[in-house]
Amino acid sequence: MTKGELASRVLKLIGVNSRFAEADPGETQDTLKYMEDWILANNAVGRRIGYIVSDGEPQATEDSGIPGWAVMGVTNSVAMYVAPYFEKMIHPAIPRNASMGMQTIANRTAEAEPVQYPGRFPRGQGNHGLYGAKYYHPYERVITHNDFLSDENDTPVTP
Repeated sequence: MTKGELASRVLKLIGVNSRFAEADPGETQDTLKYMEDWILANNAVGRRIGYIVSDGEPQATEDSGIPGWAVMGVTNSVAMYVAPYFEKMIHPAIPRNASMGMQTIANRTAEAEPVQYPGRFPRGQGNHGLYGAKYYHPYERVITHNDFLSDENDTPVTP
């Protein structure tokens, strides 16, 4: 998908592009700049979705590098971001769709780190018993079927 196609979707969401009117090239270029700023801000906090950063001004014909599963989150979020620039009200479904799309992005880009519980990890609210504190011991460890923990040598399992 090209950057111009993404910008066109954003402009359709806020009502600038419709069956009867099209955004002028200056508005499309401004949308491309806002979209690139928004994506770079998300890259800075760890949401990297493969966007190809422009050298200088973003061009509508450049490939965006965004996978299909990220388009909904990007276009709806950018639509909320640029709507005040175009003096447009956003439809109530746009924030909901942006939230769903951003959740998809988070689900597809987050990586779980291996977890190893310490040997003296407390067992919950009942942390004491008749003869002292209750703690996890290696023989009581939870095995998550080769996900994160192992009873062998107390080392985390890495997939």
